[in-house]
Amino acid sequence: MIIREAKISDAFSIAKVSVDAWRTTYKGILSYEYLNNLSYEQREQAMKNIISNSTRDGISIFVAEESKNGIVGFSTCGRERSNDEIYHGELYDIYIIKEYQNKGIGSMLLNYVQERLSSQKLQPMLIWVLEDNKPACNFYEIRGGNRIKERYMNIENVILKEVA
Repeated sequence: MIIREAKISDAFSIAKVSVDAWRTTYKGILSYEYLNNLSYEQREQAMKNIISNSTRDGISIFVAEESKNGIVGFSTCGRERSNDEIYHGELYDIYIIKEYQNKGIGSMLLNYVQERLSSQKLQPMLIWVLEDNKPACNFYEIRGGNRIKERYMNIENVILKEVA
């Protein structure tokens, strides 16, 4: 498994991982219709924009690439987005396709994120996770994460609790 910085040519593969991971991770949390309407093409365009502007925006994108199947996971991170007084960095995303979960890839991606944010003096870092995403909450808690905040978000008129 190789962890490396994303390139613009990775945008579709990252989008595919994102959509596929959302469909498995949030099944039962978000509606079938919402998940079914996620678009590889829309996510690809969003990823192209993020990657193209990553240097200017201070965002880092890492991919987990397997020799046989290509990109199977990714992470994004950068400056904490709400101007928190204590937390300066933020892990925005870690997504891994279902077949590659629980194989240590998330930990590898998290290590790269922590190293990058530390090198940019963006520590400590904050991570927001849907509270109903128990596997993700457990992943971060096992690695020393503590619940310190909560907020609510609205996805298609469904109010969901996020924990930091």
